[in-house]
Amino acid sequence: MANRNGTNQLKREGSSPDSLCIWSDAPLADWLIQAVRSSGLKVIAVGSPHADVRSCFGCEDESFSDLRVFSSQMRGIPLLFVGFGNSAAQTAIASNHPMVFTTEPWLGNLIGSASDIGEVPLPGIPMDGRFWQASDIFAQSASPDIAQITSLGSIAHGSILARIQEAADILLKWMGVPNRVSASVGGPRIQRSSDDHPDSASRSLRLWVGSFALTCQFSDGRAGLIMASNQHPTWCRKALACGPFGAVQVDDATLDWRDAANALLEHTAPAPSESESGDHVSLIANTLRSGADGRLLGRQHHEHCHAFIEAACLSAFTLESESPAKMAEILGDS
Repeated sequence: MANRNGTNQLKREGSSPDSLCIWSDAPLADWLIQAVRSSGLKVIAVGSPHADVRSCFGCEDESFSDLRVFSSQMRGIPLLFVGFGNSAAQTAIASNHPMVFTTEPWLGNLIGSASDIGEVPLPGIPMDGRFWQASDIFAQSASPDIAQITSLGSIAHGSILARIQEAADILLKWMGVPNRVSASVGGPRIQRSSDDHPDSASRSLRLWVGSFALTCQFSDGRAGLIMASNQHPTWCRKALACGPFGAVQVDDATLDWRDAANALLEHTAPAPSESESGDHVSLIANTLRSGADGRLLGRQHHEHCHAFIEAACLSAFTLESESPAKMAEILGDS
């Protein structure tokens, strides 16, 4: 592990593809610590002011109280970022790091900007595996008339926003942008004292612990349902979609497609070569090691998803249905 002098030396020589710096505004989850260690990357600095995070990688003497200062010190080096940052911090990260791995969804809004930043949300890569396979089925037949997406995890697996983002990626890819969204929530909203004036509705829920149910109404009568929670003991994603094609049930491991008469049309499970994707830590370690972007969706999809999530979170506060299209106008995404 390098101290600041070693870090400055590395900066002068150019960043190593085998190095990683870490910023976390909370203690790192055990699975993430294990994934970093399994990746084989050299952790050169841990910027969190939390001593327990720094000590995990032998960096007890390193401490940065400001994310922007830390990011500037670590310029040119891949970053593992756990938490949220304000707009100034986001700009600094986008300017200083060629690759960013994050447990949270907000950084995706920078994709396609002047920076060459790449985002890999953790845990899991959005729209991977069988979810892509389901998308191919719908592309060849018809969009679902109704779809139910669940994204569950514990607090250690990321915020409720990460869970909502993951489910939204899938729903919008399958069905498009809904006309109206309406959210129901459960659990305490824990507000950070230093964030009395959040930048957006979603940031207001950044430390929220609980569950989130979201109904989506499309202009042609179709409907979608998202259920997310960070109170679930394990991390998992599942989806069920029904329409002219029959019914498709999918998760990260399997896909089951049946017609209206319940005849099995397709059933797929991981091939032996895909067994690593079932190992959560191995998947994340491989992603960190390779820097793979996991088939990130295009900028337009990210803009739609951004507006969708802001509308959903606003609905959680107003208790009224909200329009993603109107939110896109407010955010300047359209």
